[in-house]
Amino acid sequence: MANSVNILDWTPPLLFVGGGNMCRAIVDGGIAEGVLRRETVIVCEVDEAKRREWVAKGYQAVADVRDGMRLLSTRDAEDKVGQVLLAVKPQMVESAAASLRAALDAGGVARVVISILAGTRTTTLERLLGEKARVVRVMPNTPAQIRMGCSALTRGLSATMEDFLFPVFLFESLGRVVELEERLFDAFTAVAGSGPAYVFYLAEAMTKAAVQQGIAEADADAIVRSVLHGSAALLAGETSKPAADLRAAVTSKGGTTAAAIAIMDAKGVMQTMSEAIAAGTKRGEELSRGDG
Repeated sequence: MANSVNILDWTPPLLFVGGGNMCRAIVDGGIAEGVLRRETVIVCEVDEAKRREWVAKGYQAVADVRDGMRLLSTRDAEDKVGQVLLAVKPQMVESAAASLRAALDAGGVARVVISILAGTRTTTLERLLGEKARVVRVMPNTPAQIRMGCSALTRGLSATMEDFLFPVFLFESLGRVVELEERLFDAFTAVAGSGPAYVFYLAEAMTKAAVQQGIAEADADAIVRSVLHGSAALLAGETSKPAADLRAAVTSKGGTTAAAIAIMDAKGVMQTMSEAIAAGTKRGEELSRGDG
């Protein structure tokens, strides 16, 4: 994890453009793991109520990107130039990027811009932000909110390996980090970004089925939560056994699990999941191209 390194010696000031849920998760995880310091975090958020929440927590919060960039520049040091994390909604990227580009051009300092925008490629951001932006793209998922996330990272053409270091440390504070070629980001999103929904869908189906078999709804809910939590912990544990091996260990020949798995196989559940992820990947590619 990031706190195994004395990163506070070189962690840069960070301006968040967009102060929503994922921003809060990143700040909370970064502070908890020692990757961020409260006094070096600036949040730019247009929603006044959200800004007040940030101020109440002891952070500097502004409404305008240009004001945020001016504050960021006051924290620059010769060996510690501030970075920007772009966390607005994808439909707001052009307006946010225009303001950010104006501030970058006026400041005259090249900065790392970390983007967590779904469906927005590094080439698009580099075009929108200009030559003063060195883009690193990150795709986190919702379990990052409890520091059990999985994030994919990639560099734009202008970003260096050194530019990559801080984003890696930052997102390691939220869980696992994998470096992927950008062409694989849509597949990553279909697996890891949408993946929590698949698990919740399974939980929903298991709970309904348990109720149909006569178990009270509250008990069914508690049982399914416990089963999924324990099974996930076993899969993530130190055994490093593949999921197929763990499943086989529970599936005694002629037993109850075997009877259930036989139905799933007959219904093509495995193939359905493959098709679902393929569909999610394709939709991600369409969104990246701007196909609505």
